[in-house]
Amino acid sequence: MQPPFHRFEEFISLPPADINLVRGWAANPRRIARHQPIRREGDPVNGVFFLLAGWAASSVILRDGQRQVIKVHVPGDMLGFPSLVLSSAGETLEAITDASVCPISNAAIGRVIEQHPRLTVALLLNAQKERVALTQALTWIGSASALARMAAFLLDLYDRLEAAGLVTDGAFDFPLTQQFIGDLLGLTAVHVNRTLKRLDATGYIDRKKGRMQILDFEGLRSVSPNLPPKPAGHAAWARIGGKS
Repeated sequence: MQPPFHRFEEFISLPPADINLVRGWAANPRRIARHQPIRREGDPVNGVFFLLAGWAASSVILRDGQRQVIKVHVPGDMLGFPSLVLSSAGETLEAITDASVCPISNAAIGRVIEQHPRLTVALLLNAQKERVALTQALTWIGSASALARMAAFLLDLYDRLEAAGLVTDGAFDFPLTQQFIGDLLGLTAVHVNRTLKRLDATGYIDRKKGRMQILDFEGLRSVSPNLPPKPAGHAAWARIGGKS
């Protein structure tokens, strides 16, 4: 199974029927223009979305009107899963770039749970991986310096893009504005600008218009507040008695 379907087999191998089902989800993608909503906070929850191409974001609007970006999504991610337990969407899903998403209805998710146990395991373990990632991000914002937050974010983003086959020679597309990064990391746009310039000056990264290259991984790791735990892959399923 090739990217962007890589995450479905990260923790468990899937039989042909499951693989065909996943590929079927991608048969009729919905095109979303840059900066347009995929689903707004408060909308009815009719299902989830598979991000086939492009970048997207999850965010919430606070009472004072400020936006808190929760996560940057890259191809292969499932969007909107947390809101399945809500009567209305708890987050806004928005395209950062032109994107292609594949809507998956509530009924389709229900059929997966009833008829495709291995694919259900894949979705469950990926949901737990997302929870770990969110916990890590909360530690960055709650106690780390701006430099540490940025380093951790870039390392995590690199790992996710590399898994999706979207990194070449350590470089990747980077369509995020400084304001957007600030909304994600809890920083002002000015502080983001200063922090990125500092990483440039140290030789850890190299930025060109719309592109980012990591030049010194060890340097970035040295200023990161923590290193993200490595997913156990298929071993996670084996530990709880699963068969490969």
